[in-house]
Amino acid sequence: MTKGLLVPGRVLVAALVVACGVVPAWARRAPAPGGTAVVSVPPELLEATLEAHSFAPLFVPRGGQLGGDVATPGAPEHTSNVIAELEPVTTAGEVLGTSWRLRAWAPAPDVAHAVTRCLAPHAVPGSKTPRTTFASAVLAAAGVTVEVVGRHEDVVVRFNKPVFVVAELLTACPLRPASGAPTGPYAVQAPGRLAWRSGSYEAPPLLGAIELRGPLTGSERADVVVAHGESSLSAGATLLSPWPDVIALVQEPDTVVSDPLGLADDEGAGLFSFRQGLRADLLAATWGAGRGGPTEALLPPGVAPARPLPPPPASAPSLPLALVPLPRDAPRVTLAVGADDALSDAVAERLAVLLRGRRTLLEVKRGEQGKSGSADVELVRWRPPSRDAAVSLLAFVGARAGLLNEPAVQKATADARLLGADPAQRLGAALALERALLDERLVVPLIVVDRSIVVDPDLRGVILRGDGVPLLDGAWWGGGR
Repeated sequence: MTKGLLVPGRVLVAALVVACGVVPAWARRAPAPGGTAVVSVPPELLEATLEAHSFAPLFVPRGGQLGGDVATPGAPEHTSNVIAELEPVTTAGEVLGTSWRLRAWAPAPDVAHAVTRCLAPHAVPGSKTPRTTFASAVLAAAGVTVEVVGRHEDVVVRFNKPVFVVAELLTACPLRPASGAPTGPYAVQAPGRLAWRSGSYEAPPLLGAIELRGPLTGSERADVVVAHGESSLSAGATLLSPWPDVIALVQEPDTVVSDPLGLADDEGAGLFSFRQGLRADLLAATWGAGRGGPTEALLPPGVAPARPLPPPPASAPSLPLALVPLPRDAPRVTLAVGADDALSDAVAERLAVLLRGRRTLLEVKRGEQGKSGSADVELVRWRPPSRDAAVSLLAFVGARAGLLNEPAVQKATADARLLGADPAQRLGAALALERALLDERLVVPLIVVDRSIVVDPDLRGVILRGDGVPLLDGAWWGGGR
């Protein structure tokens, strides 16, 4: 009898606690909806960040912070709120892997438009040059053509060669219908401002609005800052991306032959001396917030495993650094610098010093990244777009026509294993492609540096996507706000 009276007593006590305003600890920690977060990103990430919050992704990596544990049938390493199933079409006479069917919860025409937009270059209003996505660059490098057909209930993607990385190519691909109507948790309310919306393919967000801004100036402040080694937040949580950026030189074939940097040497002494004179360790420590260092590999940690490096030469001459006046008609090297960050600027300045020691002037051009033939050398800050080494490296090569014209690169990119079903074989083919680029001195990796974001300590649940885009879909204000 006494035991039976305990239950109503507990209910009464709980009611009194709530009525008196005493909230249990678990309730105080529960996410609170509403509020606005201000996000500052570099110019090259503005559109990607806007798309990531306005349109639902076709696929995300399974597990971790981005995706759940339920794999999409046919894509065991990925999950999706849009695609119900990915399966190869096994029609008689078709080679396995050349045709794929996507069954979706979204309307087939919308999915077909989104897939076409991600797998093939698409027109951009106000621009005469089609925009190349990372997935279209991958297919171009591998010599793959694509056709997308939207049927009544599903979408069929046809390739001229077997492709077994369809889900990886469509990772983070936005479900953007032809109408441009949002399919994600936010919608554009005003230029640079996203507001909460219902009807998303994803879970409802907790923040009421997101304000997107470019790099901050003066006294401007933001709650989330994506910057290259610098931030306006005096205190906050620092989040690192799963893999670092790579700063590298990409040389035109004619530049490889003329060799103004003095890299040509059968025993590697020239390249070794160049790296010693560059002092990438000091550059990363000073201008990379201490989160980086020298590298001799194009594929960074987190994308490719550690591999043995060639031994240093028995002897290597020191580079001359006598800064003597040079005549105006001295030999010149044109350097295209695409990234707008302090570390890339510091590398360019150091290159100017090394070249002057070789009685050569350096002319720097801005905003010329990726334009074939516009400069002798290109200084890139490259971020692998995928955790898959083969996909990332094909994207790097496919975005640079000059590299695709080289016989050694053509031979390496013709390897069918790069887009095959076996991850180990894809990795092996990717390392062979990387070695072709390095041995021909077409690409000279210099520095790896972490991509990081700084978040206001009261803003919880912010995550950093693999390509460096901040995601606030599940973020909320805590800490008493």
